[in-house]
Amino acid sequence: MEVSVNSDNKSKGVGCKDGKSGGKMQNVTMGMEVFDCSICSNPLRPPIFQCSKGNSICSPCCNKLPESDRSAAQRSYIMDRVVNNIFVPCKHGCNRKITYYNKDVHEAECPIGPCVCPISGCGFVAPTAALLDHLTTLHKLPKTPIELFGMSRFPVQPGCQVLCSGYGRLFLLDMVTLESFGHAVSLTSVRPETPRATVDVEVQFSSFEGHIQVSKCEIKPDAEPTQCLCAVPGRGTGVMVGIMICMVYYDNDELKEEDEESDDEWNEYEYNSDQDEAEDDRDEDSDDD
Repeated sequence: MEVSVNSDNKSKGVGCKDGKSGGKMQNVTMGMEVFDCSICSNPLRPPIFQCSKGNSICSPCCNKLPESDRSAAQRSYIMDRVVNNIFVPCKHGCNRKITYYNKDVHEAECPIGPCVCPISGCGFVAPTAALLDHLTTLHKLPKTPIELFGMSRFPVQPGCQVLCSGYGRLFLLDMVTLESFGHAVSLTSVRPETPRATVDVEVQFSSFEGHIQVSKCEIKPDAEPTQCLCAVPGRGTGVMVGIMICMVYYDNDELKEEDEESDDEWNEYEYNSDQDEAEDDRDEDSDDD
């Protein structure tokens, strides 16, 4: 398998963090099993340990060892640095750099990976680019570009449209007439096979002068992808509904590991001002002599 290897930054003496390029980059071909745990065969991810036999093992497997073997295992900081700088391409073709140990997780929730058509009874599955074309050509739905984390406004009228963001995320906005009341507004999140992000939605509308109604809801990864946002009363024209969509990742392993790595480096190279001042005093005394 061809992977991108990030060489150590020799001037600093430390490796680069996951997803960040540093010194020399080189494409090499290697057997990726050398970066798998010797016990469970899953890709190694920090913290990595070296057992008494010299094999690299993951933290969960290390914790399952007998007490004598577990106490003999040592943290392998060099392997931490190595696996944090082994990058592999996403099979869906996205631009993001992903470490080998995050490959399966990333590809399962890659925003341009395969998604199921949200139209009831369709069942078409394709990456988001092809799915957008499918929705606009076969299902004849209009598309509207939106910015995530920004408020977009839409006229309240019956119909369905595809909302497409710059990050490859698709949403289906549907407005249905309610008998003797007004319109129901719902949003469907078009998701990959293993969604990890929670979709936070804020919606607001004004039915008459001096009135504004604001509500919030969320579409969790393990919940139904369609959420009714609000019901807009009245049948008058000219009413606009504002919708802001935010993607929130509550369980981002890569961010956690980056924070832990920063803590490890700080603990290892913590600056001791008192020690430096004492050394400076000794140097001054030597000069006086």
